[in-house]
Amino acid sequence: MNRTRILLSAAALLFTSGAMPVLADDIVLGGSAPMSGAQAEFGQSQIDGAQLYFDQLNEKGGINGNKVVFRPLDDRADPRQGTLVAQQFCDDSAVIGVIGHMNSGVTMPALDIYSECGMPQVVPATNPELMRMGFKTVVRPVANDFVQGALPAKYVTEKLGLKNAVLVHDKTVFGQGIAGVFKDNFEAGGGKVSGSYGTNPEDVDFSALIASIKLENPDVVYMGAGMPQLALFLKQMREQGLKAQFIGPDIGFTIDFITQVGAVSAEGALMTFQLPPYDSSPELKDFSDRHQARFGRAPGPYASLGFANAQVMAAAVEKAESLDRAGVLAQLHGVTVETLLGPVAFDENGENTTAPMYLYVVKDGKFELIKQ
Repeated sequence: MNRTRILLSAAALLFTSGAMPVLADDIVLGGSAPMSGAQAEFGQSQIDGAQLYFDQLNEKGGINGNKVVFRPLDDRADPRQGTLVAQQFCDDSAVIGVIGHMNSGVTMPALDIYSECGMPQVVPATNPELMRMGFKTVVRPVANDFVQGALPAKYVTEKLGLKNAVLVHDKTVFGQGIAGVFKDNFEAGGGKVSGSYGTNPEDVDFSALIASIKLENPDVVYMGAGMPQLALFLKQMREQGLKAQFIGPDIGFTIDFITQVGAVSAEGALMTFQLPPYDSSPELKDFSDRHQARFGRAPGPYASLGFANAQVMAAAVEKAESLDRAGVLAQLHGVTVETLLGPVAFDENGENTTAPMYLYVVKDGKFELIKQ
């Protein structure tokens, strides 16, 4: 797609996005995540969390007296749509920072577009390579997949004594990458990976693949994929009598996973997730109450992360000597923020130096934090 077509498509997207005019002294920030489709629960919850923070900020007078206008756009977890969204934000001179995108495969092609227009970017996407591509416009407050893949590998080898694994991934940047990280750490812990299998992101019938995996007789199956594939695969695993320990990444941390698999079949499944439970601290309990009051529903899986991302962006805007992209970008990498999820400070690559990771197990029809 050439630049002319991108500009025309972005203009059409702007026309349909419902963006409202803003005042000259308003601070306009963009946000993007999948707000529709299979990953909408995760994407919309991030948008909700950021919106809640900016609403609260505006109630207190905004940033240095200026109102914050948050403009979220749906990237549908689609790399092509993500580049259109990125181009739209870049072409809108009022936008001085963007929170997003959620998916690594969407974020990666958009990074160059944001870099070209000097757009400060706070990303929740987790592929480690994103922060090693040399772009100076981006920071990541959340733990990357090196941490997410390492934690369950260490747990199953050291705590559960499991040593024979099979990997399954959906061939995406995220899925293949996280499976590879698990493999490296599983083998470093003394385990053996006896097979690695790729599926297509749209696959729903895994019966033939599972039959092949059963021949390997694994005691661990790690799947790097999204929903609903994670749920479908585990459900079909159990239906075919494969009792291996199932492990999935953060995108499976949703009640829909348990519902679709069935509580009995999902029992014991492990999931990594970057965020603690909403009842684990007074601050998170208060956040849940405020979210319920604002949106009429409990916070979704990534709502607190969206809130924390907004805190980071707002801190850079507040310190900026000029309310434009260059002013915000000059502060972005140097901010230190005490967020809802803990302290955030960035290294030379834009990685959070203290980002945590948590491991959950399905127990009695819900996710329970494993305390290590």
